[in-house]
Amino acid sequence: MHALLEPTSTQGLALREWNALLQLARFNGLAARLAAALEASRLFDSAPPKARSQLRATAVAAESAQTAVRFEVNRALRALKGLDVPVILMKGSAYVLASLPPARGRFVGDVDLMVPRERIDEVERRLVERGWQASDLDEYDQRYYREWAHEIPPLQHPERDTPLDIHHTIVPLTSRFHPDAAALLAASVPLADPRLRVLGPADMVLHSGVHLFNDEVGAPLRDLFDLHDLLCHFGARPGFWNELLVRSRLHGLQRPLYYVLRHTERQLGTPIPPEVRQAAAASGPGLLLDVLMDWIFDRRFRVQSPGGPRAGIVLASWLHFMRAHWLRMPPGLLIRHLTVKAMRGIAESISRKREGDAPH
Repeated sequence: MHALLEPTSTQGLALREWNALLQLARFNGLAARLAAALEASRLFDSAPPKARSQLRATAVAAESAQTAVRFEVNRALRALKGLDVPVILMKGSAYVLASLPPARGRFVGDVDLMVPRERIDEVERRLVERGWQASDLDEYDQRYYREWAHEIPPLQHPERDTPLDIHHTIVPLTSRFHPDAAALLAASVPLADPRLRVLGPADMVLHSGVHLFNDEVGAPLRDLFDLHDLLCHFGARPGFWNELLVRSRLHGLQRPLYYVLRHTERQLGTPIPPEVRQAAAASGPGLLLDVLMDWIFDRRFRVQSPGGPRAGIVLASWLHFMRAHWLRMPPGLLIRHLTVKAMRGIAESISRKREGDAPH
């Protein structure tokens, strides 16, 4: 983390230290961001030749992924031509198309769109007519997406590798949180291409925050840096911090915002105005739960190594996994969902064993 926040700290590193730094950066999904940070600080050329070669390769891969995202968005807009429906980009695709700071060295693997819920079937139908294909899901997973989730099953065009995820809100319908989807749409901001929009600054931060702190994510440290970038960028705008507090109350996301502000500041030193920190703290947990959540998130955001996590990190990840599911579904549905997943896992394990035991 220190090398990303203070690129000058890479000066004078020995070759073995560079090797360790690159290994950790790759494993945590931050290698291309490190390359971008060194370029921005004019320190890229001072890195050892082999390090520069690896950093260039990751930067090219990230740029290639962003190009694929831009093209997929272009194809989706072409397919939706004639439909008078707002198309809102979210997460990584929004950062890229809106040229926001988190896009620097950001690998984006899919395109996330949001459309009004009452139009989502129409949008899906049009895309399928134009060649996109839905994931091959069983009846239970289809029902999960269409009745309980905040998105339809992912779509993908057979000629391209970029998945297309179409949402109608930012959290599952069964979640303990219930953001105002109509307010998200109403406050969205148009891009240079009038067919595209992104969430408003405060809503973008809240969406990124609820995704990171309430869901399971594959690269938590990378997503924390996304929030750091957004807060530093939007925080310079007059009125942003008050708007962030107001929108968190509108959407009922005060607790996720508390964690966003606490842990971007705690982990990355993000500058948070004291009065905003104090206002958000009013929605924080009690003392004992606060201590536990600090323990969990401190380990979730610790730089992970290829050698495998220590026991504390394994426990923190498991607790976060359980908390994410608890927040996602009411108890009855959660028990049913976990039972279905467990039985499916057992069946798949038995099937693999039978295949392995079969004569060749």
